[in-house]
Parts: sequence; C-alpha cells; structure tokens
Amino acid sequence: MITVYSEQKSPRLSYILEVICQGILGTGFKVMSDWKKFEKLDLPKINYSQQYSKGTLSIVPQDLLFEKNIKNQKIKMKEWDELPCFFQTNKGGEVPFDLFAAAFYLITRYEEYLEDELDQHGRYPVKSSLAYKEGFLDLPLVNLWVQKLKGLLVKKHPSYVFPEGEFHYISTIDVDMAFCYKHKGAWRNIGGIVRELLGMQFASAAKRMKVLSNQEPDPYDNFAWQIEQHQQQHIEVMYFMLLADHGKFDKNIDPDNEAFIEIIQNLAQYHRIGIHPSYNSNKQKKKLKTEVHRLENILLKEVETSRQHFLMFNIRETYQRLYKQGIKEDHSMGYSEMPGFRASICTPFRFFDLAKNETLDITLYPFAVMDVAFRHFLDWDIQKTEDYVVKLMRQVAEVQGYFISVFHNESLSDFDKWKGWRKVYLAMLDEANLLSNQAASAS
Repeated sequence: MITVYSEQKSPRLSYILEVICQGILGTGFKVMSDWKKFEKLDLPKINYSQQYSKGTLSIVPQDLLFEKNIKNQKIKMKEWDELPCFFQTNKGGEVPFDLFAAAFYLITRYEEYLEDELDQHGRYPVKSSLAYKEGFLDLPLVNLWVQKLKGLLVKKHPSYVFPEGEFHYISTIDVDMAFCYKHKGAWRNIGGIVRELLGMQFASAAKRMKVLSNQEPDPYDNFAWQIEQHQQQHIEVMYFMLLADHGKFDKNIDPDNEAFIEIIQNLAQYHRIGIHPSYNSNKQKKKLKTEVHRLENILLKEVETSRQHFLMFNIRETYQRLYKQGIKEDHSMGYSEMPGFRASICTPFRFFDLAKNETLDITLYPFAVMDVAFRHFLDWDIQKTEDYVVKLMRQVAEVQGYFISVFHNESLSDFDKWKGWRKVYLAMLDEANLLSNQAASAS
C-alpha cells in the first residue's frame, strides 16, 4: 500500500494512482489529506503537495490533475536521470517534475483531444505526438519513471516488499481477409485476373488459377500453421475477425461464408476471438452492433474484446461506443506507421474520458509493433526488423510489462510481398519464451 498526501482529491489523481500503483507496481494506494497523520506514517508514502516533509518522497504538483477542462498545456522537456520528462515543478528534488501529471497526460492521450489536423482516414497522426517529436516513442516512458519511483520508495522503506512483476507477451492477429483468392465470388476473381494480366503479372495470375482449381492451398489460409507454432511455443494469442459488409476499406470474405465461419470456430478452440470493427462502422454507428452480433452468433457467446480495423478510433467517442456495446477490452492503442508506445506505457490500463472527467470501465491493451509499420511504412528489411523487435521486447521485459504484437494472416503467408517475414514472427515467439523462462528462473 502506498499512501499519497494531497490537499485535494480529484478523479484524475485517483485514476493515475490506480494505473501506477495497482497497474504497474501491483500494490494498493490511499489518498489522505490529514498532514499530521501522514507525517506519522512509517509506510511507503508520497507527499503530493507544496508542503515540505523531511525524509519523505515528494512530488510537487502542477494544476493538471485538479483541473476539469481540457486545454493546451505548456510543455518544456527536461531530463530525470537520463530519461526525458516534463512538467518540472521541483528543480533539484528527488523527483524534479510532476510525475503523476506527466503520466496522466501521456496515458490519457490528452494531446489527441486538442489535435485538429488528422490524416486522410480521420486518425491522429503519429508525427503530431509529443513522443515522436521528442524522440521517446520507442520508450515505455511511464513504466521507466515508475521503476525509478519504486527504487526511491524502497530506499526510504527497505522493509516494504513490492510484489514481483511479470513479463507478458501477447500475440494478436488481425484477420482482414481470411483467403487471398478463394471464396471471393466469380466477379472479384475475374476482375483480379484481368488486372494481373493487364499489369503483366503472369505469375500472380497463374497462382490464382492454381489455388482456385485446388492445385495449391490459398496462401492466406495458413491458420493450421499458426496454431501449430502457438501450441509448440505455448503462446497467448488473440484473433480479431473482420465481419463487415464489403466496402472500399472492408474487403473481407462474406461473413456468412461457411469456410470463413469454420476457420473462426476452429481458432476459437485454441485462442480468444475478438471483433475487428469495420472501417465503415466509424461512419455508420449501427454497423458495430451488427458485426458484434455476427461474431456472437458464430461463437455462441458474448464478444467482449475488440481492435479497430485500420486503427480507426477517435479518442473522444470510439471507446465510449465500444463500452456501450459491451466491449470490456480494446487493443487499438498504437500506430500502424511506426513501432513504439502511443500512450508511453506497456501495461494495460482503463480508459479515462477527459471530456466527462471520469474513468470508463474498458481496459486498453497498448501494442508495441505492427507488421505493416516495418514492411510498408518504414520499408525495413527482415533482419533489421527482427533485431529491432527483439530489442524492444527486451526493454519491455526489463520493466515487467506487456509486449503485444500485431500481425495479419497475410504477413504470415510467406507469400508475395511477405515472403520471408515469418522469420520475424518466429524470432519474436522464441524471444518471448526465452524472456519468460529467464524471468521464471530469476524468481
């Protein structure tokens, strides 16, 4: 239990203490406003006020956690033991900045409420983020701050033993298109062949014909291989299924297709299945309910997990809509263009609705890497990607966080532009097992 002294209580302060104390440190917290009782405590405690208390760990607050509105914040970057920080309030102190307010700013995605210039799909651009601009996007910065905070608390209260944290790896796989050629209907395949022939892509046209005539397996239908790898490595996996009506950005197989339904039901025997709300569900709100019900009818149980297709989410409304639909956890917090930590944290956390100044009971699982970031946006080769992913995973393991990856069945097909990229995925599974075994041996 960590006791925090504050002259004021607020939903924002309670929220960030929940994330830091319960979520990252695995302990409880209590906020008190009785200074005399606080000074007498001989337990881990933090003075979050302007008052001075000799020998007590102090964080001097700025106003953010006691405000109720959303406004532009003055941010000037500083350093704390070689880590970037901001909201400096106590120059020369053990914690020279308002760690609680800075963590709150990053985790709640405060800056996204203030951004008007969105990308072509209406998404918040990675290059607008403070983490990108200041070069700490690839750091789970909040976890690193809290790790240092924990060290300071242990020095002052050596008899208190914090719970041991654990490294977690979750592989998540989006199924935007279960088949490359099969089950798409005659017209879509005829159109595909015509485009390939006109583009002089004769090998692609030949491949399509062989698959459609059952001479070769469909390259995107590699789910049996996936299951085999996951079973061998004992990996926690989650699938997100796109069950949309066909559209420009929703090119999945017909949701009523029997072969597609069979794949979903087979995967559900081994792994958790979530909904992949369509691109159009962001414009036509009723589609979310329809798509969730489709998956529930296939699985014969409630669907409580999601990730937005195209990572289409608006911080002001998407999580509220998901929550009303019965979604309890979402895996959309990340960027498709670049690896790293969108909320500067590698621990799941509940969503805080800044507009209403309250916590919403939907847990966000931030992912760190997405296949298309490396292959499409950064144009990295396989070895460079593998080295980077392993390095990032080790960094997460050092703070006992969650490393969550996003791949697609296309990128695991070992076909066409994804030829050879299975190597990255398998290296990631191997590293996850190695780190988990090392952690188990150490404990």
